[in-house]
Amino acid sequence: MKLILLKRQSHDRPDIDDLYRMRAELEDFLNEEVDFNDRTWRENFKTILDFQDSKGSFNLLDSYDIPSDSRVDYSHMPTYICSAILMKALIHDRESFEYDSQLSKGLKMSCARGLTGHGYDSLKGQIEALNIFKKGHIREFIDLYPNLCAEFTDMIAEITDMFSLRESEGNFTGSWGESYEDDIKAINEYFSNRNVFVYGTLMKDEGNHGFLNTSSFVSKGIIEGYDMYDVGWYPAIVPGDGMIVGELYKVPNDDMPSIDMLEGEGDLYKKKCEIVNRNGEKTLAFVYVYLYDVSDLEPIASWKEHVWYVSYGSNMLFKRFRCYIEGGSYKGSKPRKPCRDQSLPAAQKAIEIPYDMYYAEYSSWGGGGVSFLDTSRKGRAIGVAYLITREQFDHVAMQENGRRYPDGLVGWYKDIIDLGMMDGFEVKTVTNNLLMDYNDPSPDYLDTLHEGIRENRPEMSEGDIKNYLMGCIR
Repeated sequence: MKLILLKRQSHDRPDIDDLYRMRAELEDFLNEEVDFNDRTWRENFKTILDFQDSKGSFNLLDSYDIPSDSRVDYSHMPTYICSAILMKALIHDRESFEYDSQLSKGLKMSCARGLTGHGYDSLKGQIEALNIFKKGHIREFIDLYPNLCAEFTDMIAEITDMFSLRESEGNFTGSWGESYEDDIKAINEYFSNRNVFVYGTLMKDEGNHGFLNTSSFVSKGIIEGYDMYDVGWYPAIVPGDGMIVGELYKVPNDDMPSIDMLEGEGDLYKKKCEIVNRNGEKTLAFVYVYLYDVSDLEPIASWKEHVWYVSYGSNMLFKRFRCYIEGGSYKGSKPRKPCRDQSLPAAQKAIEIPYDMYYAEYSSWGGGGVSFLDTSRKGRAIGVAYLITREQFDHVAMQENGRRYPDGLVGWYKDIIDLGMMDGFEVKTVTNNLLMDYNDPSPDYLDTLHEGIRENRPEMSEGDIKNYLMGCIR
């Protein structure tokens, strides 16, 4: 992230290149993650705050007495961008945000022309402005802070009503006869749904899941910075140091009041916006946080029991591992039976195992050896941890051990190894505590391990990965 430099241009002798540079830098900053702890981010945020004029505008020129198209490009659009930046900062970190007045002024100035473009580009300008505010999480902002600038809230309601009417009438054309069908439908879809992260009785197979009958399941996910407690009939999460496993849904906006009522929003739980991590992809979603004291409640890791399954062999490669969950085979390998619960892991991370890895036995990988752990002494192996349900772990462990649950008696991978705790969850893998007959791996097997390590450890060079894998040959 580079530092932003803002300086108002003379309206009668503007440097057009510099105007484009400033607007581009503001747009780039809008795409950055909010981080009040990052020095460069804070400096850029302060630069933007200091640039706002007394009326609330972020005009890049020193006057409003300019042609209409220039006002849209260099006054209104920068004001939308900067207001969206403040909006995004408020949504992501309410505790660190102390600039409600400046945001309110910026939003009020954003109402000056109903977000329209200039001349025949009126509709195009509205679409562009709404897409800017989408990056600032406008729908969540309006839900949580409708009165921070009531004029702005009312304006957005009018515009979205108009866009909905356009779609119902099949009217997607602009002043030049050009079609904005995809843009209008995407904006309507955005405003008609909310992302909601659930972690208790609203999850699949739980008692209140019926409230999500018209919602779309997106994926499993995690939120960080919370701990979970058992209230009895339902769980409670409060700010803490842990990680919460749950499910992400796209919920029709019309269904939100009933979910708010179920959760006792405002009385029992408080609806907040949090970042949901879906295997590296981050999404903003509403989550319900418990409002009462939990000191007398029992802490729990998750409402549905989860465990970290650690792979140190071919399952380090995600597309290989997912065959153990969804069924099927990878590059002609032995077909795997699907798990009853075929949802993908809630999280995935690289991990080190305190035992050496070696290759042994004669496998379907061209007769070459496959990975085992030497648990007779301490060492170091590279692994990948997948956060899955206990049911899924049992299924994977059986698949690894020839469809027999590891009981310490029979099979190549007959032993379940406890590797401690991570993020409040047990960490487990499978191997054989007896040293197996050494055998060099096949090139195909080594290639799969190499790809799995590269996928999860981008900091390792190709040479380092090769040296590690070759160093496991005995």
